[in-house]
Amino acid sequence: MNRYWGGGLNDMMNFGSHAAGWFIAFEMIKLLIIVALVIFIAKMFIKNSKNNVDSTPNTSRAIEILKERYASGEITEEEYKIKLNKLRE
Repeated sequence: MNRYWGGGLNDMMNFGSHAAGWFIAFEMIKLLIIVALVIFIAKMFIKNSKNNVDSTPNTSRAIEILKERYASGEITEEEYKIKLNKLRE
């Protein structure tokens, strides 16, 4: 009877001795793909968060404009000091 059924029930449960290695390799490849995707997504989030921090308005240019407005008389000294303190916060 073994002649007709190959290795018997044990080989059927393991999908044959040759195929078991392929299934293990396939599972390892799936695991590596999942890990690579998680790392890729994490790097994208980190990159985007760094870009958001770097994209804050340039306060030095705003201070220069404020100085020009004060020098031209558009704003008073009191307004200048208040706005300058807000920009430096």
